[in-house]
Amino acid sequence: MRWTPARVPVLELRIEHQSRQMEAGAEREVSCELSVRAVGPAAQQIEVVAPGSRIAIEGFLAAKSARNRAPVLHIRTFELLEGN
Repeated sequence: MRWTPARVPVLELRIEHQSRQMEAGAEREVSCELSVRAVGPAAQQIEVVAPGSRIAIEGFLAAKSARNRAPVLHIRTFELLEGN
């Protein structure tokens, strides 16, 4: 966790997504890793979640920076899923 000059907490992490999706009438397994950023209360809440926990995230995608256009998922809210 880092803190902005205004004392706002920021947490940057990576998540792994795995699911089955329909594409062109066929089911396929998909997986990827994604950079994630949590700011403010969301950063403090997700910091205590154990690595490997299953969570559902609601947020938005934005560029990492003005120079680095790679996507980063910004967490607005998250929920721990059953089976953790």
